[in-house]
Order: sequence, then structure tokens, then C-alpha cells
Amino acid sequence: MERVGRLSKNTAALVSARVVTSGLTFILAIIINRNLGPKMAGIYTYAFTLYTIFQVIPDFGLGNISIRDVSQETSRLQRYFRNIVSLRLLLGLLAFGLLMLTNFVTLALQGSGAVAGDKFWVVFTIAFCLLIEQPFSNSLCENFIALERLGIVAFVYLIMGIIKVAMSIYVVLAGFENVLVYLVLIYIITILYSIFHLYLAYRRAIRRGEHAAADASDMAMAEAVTHVPVLSGEMAMEALLADYSHTGMAEEAVITPDEDEDDEERAGSLPVPPPSQPGFITRFGPFVMDSRLWRYLLGSAWPLAVVAAGVTIYAGMDIPILSWIKGDEQVGLYSAAGMFAKALIFLTLAINMAVLPAISKVGGKYPRRLGEVWERLIHYGWLLIIPITVIIPVLARPILVLQKFQFIDAWHVTWLTMAAISFTFMSAISFPFFIVIDKQKTITAVVLFGLPIKAVLGILTIYLWGYTGAAISVLVSEAAVFGLLYWRLSRELDHRINPIRFTAVPLLMLGTLYPAAFVLHNALAVGKDTFMSSLQYAFIIAAALTILYLVIAFLTKVLSRKGLQELNDLLTV
Repeated sequence: MERVGRLSKNTAALVSARVVTSGLTFILAIIINRNLGPKMAGIYTYAFTLYTIFQVIPDFGLGNISIRDVSQETSRLQRYFRNIVSLRLLLGLLAFGLLMLTNFVTLALQGSGAVAGDKFWVVFTIAFCLLIEQPFSNSLCENFIALERLGIVAFVYLIMGIIKVAMSIYVVLAGFENVLVYLVLIYIITILYSIFHLYLAYRRAIRRGEHAAADASDMAMAEAVTHVPVLSGEMAMEALLADYSHTGMAEEAVITPDEDEDDEERAGSLPVPPPSQPGFITRFGPFVMDSRLWRYLLGSAWPLAVVAAGVTIYAGMDIPILSWIKGDEQVGLYSAAGMFAKALIFLTLAINMAVLPAISKVGGKYPRRLGEVWERLIHYGWLLIIPITVIIPVLARPILVLQKFQFIDAWHVTWLTMAAISFTFMSAISFPFFIVIDKQKTITAVVLFGLPIKAVLGILTIYLWGYTGAAISVLVSEAAVFGLLYWRLSRELDHRINPIRFTAVPLLMLGTLYPAAFVLHNALAVGKDTFMSSLQYAFIIAAALTILYLVIAFLTKVLSRKGLQELNDLLTV
């Protein structure tokens, strides 16, 4: 029970810290939108999205490799930390140059004067995070993941979130000039704080010799929670980042009974880092270059880096495309309406953490059950997410009204991105099944295959319909990803889902709730565009839709005790 207790404590600490900081960031986004307007908010979102895309270079998947190796042999901790900091700093310099080149070229193409505007300086300022966040802050976090000191990471993230939001709110409300640059500088201050705090704790842990061996489930959870970027207004596909981060670590945790009997043979097949030899080590002040270790790390991490780059670009490409084609004001409107979908990212993370261990046990002993388990899980997942996809847009309306300007004009984007969550949710449930059957590379292939498709679709739809087109591209791409995963997984599991049984009740619910929401909105909320009146009618409509959903669920018996008991029996090993 010690392992279960430790995992539960780590999970609760990290997820709680992320939930609190995400809630604070959500409030900050509302304040930024209300006080700065869609154009300034669009520049802010664009800068952070561009930074997220380029931070894949210094990150390079090295964290997964270092956590794996250090947790197996904690005496490697200091050697890995010094080398990874140096390696990531060089990669950060490369990323800094590429980001600034992209910044200069894209703004130069927009005409004279753009290079000297706010957008250039905001991106220029945030580019410096590439030289401190991944090389120092993330590397220190990974040390504590490997040592199973995740409470420290959770506490630091919580303080960072509070500092960032408090200082940012003050700067926004104070009305400073160049406010966006100040907001980025505040982000840099929080990173510097994390480095200071984590480094002191790291030195204390080294002196005390507080080393412990982390198991793969702890590492998977921690890597997923700590490496999800916190942006203002990304769409539903951001959930894939958590899913993939979790997948990259968790695939090593799936051990069938046969493998468990051959632990010694399996351990002998694991990659072993090269020993330290003075002839291959070069020092530049506090920085270390162990050429043999660098080759080993880069050779082990590059597949993860390719996947992370593909997923990051796939998830965030709509923001730069929208900015380049239609301008930053449309980015601001789009991100404000889409941030409600982003807030649900922790649902997909929770799904991965809950589903993978349960189905791993089933797959190890009764693999023929996996197809039926998969069908029932995605069916129940779809049923449970339906009221969220309909009710949250209703409740989002007063928040968009509160933000003034023309943010309410983008309300339909909230409906589109929340509709995409249905497919995201079912995809998140399907991911762990690929891991259990050792077909996780299929997920990579699906995303990389969809990358150029989404890019072309995004350019076309954004050119035609602006931020509405961006939301349409998210919905279509989410549906396409789930469709491809459904097709591949049904073949791999040799299980054909009955389409009528699978879709009948969910489509009935959607076909009832969406028209009901439309009718109630037109009857009660149209013309009620003050915050208090829109809030009042939003609660009334949400309550009516909730009752309607429960009535349909009761009449169709889709959540009956019998069905849930059958699922429980399938998961029982």
C-alpha cells in the first residue's frame, strides 16, 4: 500500500496545483480581454503560442530519458543534470534564433512598421524564456520527478501561478504602456523564482541523499502534469499534448505477466548510458559537455522530440495561421471564445491516468475482452461529455458579455470548439488501448498524417471565414483524428462496433439538447446583453438542459446499473 499511497499523494498534489493555477489563468484571461481588447489579447496569445511551438527544440524529449535513467539509478542525478542543462542551453540558443527569424520575416511581410510594433517586442521578450525555462526550470523539475519529490514541484507551480496572476492583474489594471511586454516579463520573473526555489531544494536533497526509485506510473503522471503548456486560449487539441506526454512515459509501464517473469532478461535489454570517462568531458565554467552522454541522450530522445514537435504544431498551428492571414484582433476573439474548451484538458489527463492501469491488467490476462471494454468506455464517455458540450457554451455567454468589446460576436466559436471536445474525449479514451497492445506508434502516425491535412484545411477555412474557420478546422480535425483511431483500433482489437447501438442514444441526446438550447436562448436570452441578465438566463437555460438530459438518460436506461455492472465485470481480473 505504500506505493499506492505515494502515487495518490503525488497525483493529488500535482493535479490540485494545476487546477488552481489553471483557474487563476482563466480569470487572468478574462481580465486581459476585458481591459486590453481583442487585438492586444490576440498578440498576447500569438506570442505564447509561437513560444510553445519553438520550446519543443530545447525540451527535445530529454526529460523522459533523464527521468527514466535517474529513477533506475539515482547516482546518475548530478551527471545528467549538469549535461542536460548545458545541452538544452545550446538547443535553446538555436530555438531563440529560429523564433526571432520567424518573428522578423512574418512581420516584415506584413508591411513597413510592423517590425517596430508591439508584436515584435512581445515575441522578442518571450524568446528569452527559451534560454531559462527548459534548460533550468524544467530540468530541475525533472530531478524531483525522478526522486519522487513531486510535492515540491506542485508547491512551486502553485506559487508561480499566484505570483503571475497577481502581478499581471496589477499591471493590466494600472494601465501601463507596453503592457504586453510587462506581462511577459512577469512570466520570466516566475520562471526565475522557480529556478531559485527548486535549485535550493535540489542542493538540500543532494546533501541529504534523499534518493528514491520512482515507478513508471508516477513518472507518467508527473511528466504529463508538469509539461502541459499554460496558454491563453488554445483549442481542444491542446489535450493531445497531455495525452502524448503521458503516453511517452507510460508505455514503459505496461508489463504483461510473461514479461514480469523475465525481469532479469528485460532489465538486460534496457538501454544503458555510457560510463563517465574524463577524456570525453569538456567544461565551460559551470557547464559540462560529456560527448558520449550527449550522443546517447540525443539518440534516445529524438523520436520523442519528433512526436512532441508534430503534436505541438498540430495543436497550436491555428493561432499563427489566423494571425498571419486575418490579424491579431481575430486571434483575440478566437482565443476568448475557445478558452472554455481548453479548461477541460484535465479531463483527458484524468482519463489516461485512470484507464491505462485498469485496461493493462485486462490486456495482460484477457486480451479478447479489450474490444468490448473499449466500445463500452467510449460509449459512456460520449454520453457523459454530451451535457458538458451543450451546457458550457450557455454558461460562457455571460462571461463573453462581461469582457465587453465584441467578444460576444465569437460565441458560436465556443459551441464549435466544445463540440470538438466530444471527439477529443473519445480519442483520449482510445489512446491507452494502443499502449496496452504495443501499438503506440500508430498514434504518432495518425497525428503526423493529419498535420499537413489540418494545415491545408486551416489555411483554407481561415482565409474564407476567419476565426470561425479556425474553429471549424478544429472540429473537423478532432473528428478526423478519432475516425482514424477508431478505424485502426477496431482492426487491431478485431472488434466491430455496432453503429446503431453506439450512436443511437447519444445522437438522440444531441438532437434534443441542441434545439432545446436554441429555442430557450431565443425565448429568454436574446437582447439580454448585460452581464447580470445574461447570467440569470444562462443559469435557467443550463438547469433546463440538465433536467432534459437526465430525463432522456432515465427513459433510455443508458446509465443503468446492469450496464455498469457488465463493464465492471469486464474490467475485473
